[in-house]
Amino acid sequence: MPLSEEQIQNMQRKRRQILIAAATLFAEYGYEGTPVKKIAEAAGVSFGSVFTYFDNKETLFHSAVTEPLKEFEKLVEEIDPEAEDVLAELETMVSKHIRIYASMNEFLNLVTRVLTHYRKFPDTFKELDEFHERLRERVMELVVSGQNKGVLYEQDPGNVATVYTSLLMGMRLSLIDEPESSMWERLVPHVMQIFGPKH
Repeated sequence: MPLSEEQIQNMQRKRRQILIAAATLFAEYGYEGTPVKKIAEAAGVSFGSVFTYFDNKETLFHSAVTEPLKEFEKLVEEIDPEAEDVLAELETMVSKHIRIYASMNEFLNLVTRVLTHYRKFPDTFKELDEFHERLRERVMELVVSGQNKGVLYEQDPGNVATVYTSLLMGMRLSLIDEPESSMWERLVPHVMQIFGPKH
């Protein structure tokens, strides 16, 4: 007998609760310091329920890190390398990215755990690296476009894109300001200097 719509929604809700609890605890205590029992308690589900949705702790960790990347794909898709006004496109991109990264502190702490232990989580690291590369490539295309149009100084587009994506992550991990703070928007003109605008 097929599941009802209500049953499907209930299962999706429970799975989401488990993922949120797992991401929060993994970010704070790390993989080793987070028993599945603790995740189940934080999610308000039974220990066995966790394994209804995830094969094991490794699968849960992988999902907690990689599933949010699907939401962040818009960071890549929304960049328009063909934009007529490259400087305006860059400023919109920087402002949007800073705002989004400012709200991702917990997730970025989790990502940092993977990056610093990449040999332990090779599949998870691979997905993170592929996402970063897609974002970096799109930024690079926009930089090349700006240089071709003469509105950006000539410099290595790959290096510029790498510095930019590294700065986004570094700012969020080193600053304690709340996402709502106006400080983030005030950083936009400074970040723009990375791209070498001519005016």
